Amino acid sequence: MDDSLDQINDIDQWVEEQIYRLAGSFVFVLDTTFARRIYLDANGSNSLVYDPQTKTAAATTALLLDPSAYRQRFDNELYRGLTVDQDGWFPAGLTAHTGIRRLMCNHYLDMVTMQTVRHWPAGKIEEAKDLSEPVALIADKVERTIRAIQRTGLGTMALTAGNETRLLLGCCRSFAGDIDFVTVKAPGAELDVTRSRELARRFDLKHRLLEYVEADANGARAWQMRVGHCISGSNMTMHPSVEPLNGRIFIGGLGGEIGRGFLWLNSEQGIAIDAPGIVSRLKLPHHPLLLKEVQRWLEPLRHYDSLFLLDLAYMELRMSCWAFSQSYAAPRIVEVNPLVSRDIYMAMLSVPPSLRRNNGLIVQGIQQTWPELLSLPINRYGDWRDRARIARNAMASPNRAIRKIRQLTSVKLGRMLARRAE
Repeated sequence: MDDSLDQINDIDQWVEEQIYRLAGSFVFVLDTTFARRIYLDANGSNSLVYDPQTKTAAATTALLLDPSAYRQRFDNELYRGLTVDQDGWFPAGLTAHTGIRRLMCNHYLDMVTMQTVRHWPAGKIEEAKDLSEPVALIADKVERTIRAIQRTGLGTMALTAGNETRLLLGCCRSFAGDIDFVTVKAPGAELDVTRSRELARRFDLKHRLLEYVEADANGARAWQMRVGHCISGSNMTMHPSVEPLNGRIFIGGLGGEIGRGFLWLNSEQGIAIDAPGIVSRLKLPHHPLLLKEVQRWLEPLRHYDSLFLLDLAYMELRMSCWAFSQSYAAPRIVEVNPLVSRDIYMAMLSVPPSLRRNNGLIVQGIQQTWPELLSLPINRYGDWRDRARIARNAMASPNRAIRKIRQLTSVKLGRMLARRAE
C-alpha cells in the first residue's frame, strides 16, 4: 500500500473517502514515507491516549506508565475538581494523569510531532432538501452493519425504552426475530425492563433480562485501571452484570444523540457559544484548566454556526472523552454502535434543526422502517407512572437534579446576555 499512497496528492481526501466509508469501531494507522498518523473512527469508539514527551501512544494510560509513574502522575486535584468520583469526566483531551492526553475524534495524532490535527469537518454540511434521503441512508447503513454482525452468530443487541434502541430495532425489522436482545435489571431501570418486555411480547422478539450484579472493591479498582481513572459512575459498579455477554458482540445505540441535538437545550441558531456555556451544558464544574482547554478547542471552530458547534462539542468533548474512555472496560466483550459512522453522522447533521428537535429525526426513522414500534411510548410509560418516576429520581439523586437546574439557569442567562448584546 505504501507505493500507491505515495502517489496520492491529497492524503486527507483519500483517508476521508477510503477509511471513513467504513462502519464499526477502528483505529487507522497511516505509516508512509511522508506521514505517520493515527486516526480514530467517526466518534473515537476505540479510544487512544498518548504521551508527547516519550512519543508513545496506547489504548489506556496503564499501558503508557509503569505502576510507580501511574501513581506519581495522577492529578488528584483535577480529578476532584471535575468530580470524576461522581458523574464527571475529563473532556477536551485531558486525562487523570499529568502530561497524558486523549486523542479526540475528528483529529489525527501526528506521530512525528506528537501534535493533534483536526481533519474533520472540512467545511459546512449542506442541508438536505429531501428529508427521506438521509433517513433512508441511516436505516440502510444500520441494517447492513447489524446484519453483518448477526451473520457471525455472536450478536446481542440492547433493548431499552430509549430512542436509539428503538431505531436500531426498526432498522433490522426483516430479521429482528433472529436477534438476541438483552436488558439489564439495574436499579432505576424499571422503565427499560417494562418496555423491553412489552416490545418483546408484542413483536415476538427473543429477549432476556440480565440480573444486576454489583462489582466488589477489587472489581471496581480493576475497572478504574482499564479506564485510566477517567470516569466512574454506575458503569463502574454494575459492569459484572454484562459478564454473561463475554465472548459476544454487543450492539449498542450510542451515536444517535447526534441526530437529536443533545446539547442544544432549546438554543436557537445564532446564540453566542463560549467555553463557560459549553462546560455548563456538559454539567461539569468550571475548573480553570477545563475552561482553558475548552476555549482552545473552540477557537478554530468559531466560524461554524451555533447549533453545529454544540453538535461537535457533544461528539468530541462528551462522547469521545466520556462514553469511549470506557472502550476497554469490558475486554471480553466487543462493542459495536452501528450509528457511529461518518456517513450516518453526515446524514444526521444534514437534517434541518426543526426536525432534529424533540427526537423528530429518530421518530421519522422509526416511521419509515417499522411504524408499529411507536405504539409503545419512547422513554416514558405514558401514564401516571411517569410523574411518580420523575419525583422518585429527583429524591434518589438530588445532586443530579441540582446540576440540571444550574445547567438550565446558566444557559438561560447566556441567552439573555446574548440578546442584550445584539
